[in-house]
Amino acid sequence: MSGDRASSPAGATSSSVAWRSAEPDDAAAVARAIDDWWPGKHMVHAVCPQLFEHLGDTCVLAEREGDLIGFLVGFVSQRMPGTGYVHYAGVRPDCRGLGIGRELYRRFSTAVAGRGCTRLYAETGAWNVESIAFHRRVGFTLQPGDAIVDGLPVHHDSAGVGFDFVVMVKPLVGEGP
Repeated sequence: MSGDRASSPAGATSSSVAWRSAEPDDAAAVARAIDDWWPGKHMVHAVCPQLFEHLGDTCVLAEREGDLIGFLVGFVSQRMPGTGYVHYAGVRPDCRGLGIGRELYRRFSTAVAGRGCTRLYAETGAWNVESIAFHRRVGFTLQPGDAIVDGLPVHHDSAGVGFDFVVMVKPLVGEGP
């Protein structure tokens, strides 16, 4: 993953996209992106340089002309054997629908499959219906929660008091995202 340049994913613009592993110094750019791409959601608490320091080889960044256009921060779970856990991921709003999210997940899947993972586990805020729809399109299934809110199985307070999350799982066996 580190440092390779690839042409844009299928459907993307003709500009090249640079794909690389995250470094600790990337935390600030990811935090700014989260604030810019999801204004008013106050999610930057999840961004810390230590994640990139210790888990950066499974964290994927997408850049175009030096600007961050996508990121996936994930790692191999220590408590759920065979599971690649996606801590958070995002694509810049004007770059959504170009295949960048799918490619972030493909690269992460390849990295964690090489470490013995057979499934992916992801969570997103119950408010983030676009993320839930994306995950369903790439093969994730919603897992039962402790309540149903607006037709979605949610886990109350799993990431802090007042935060409802949807949990999703996808098998890695024999397919990519």
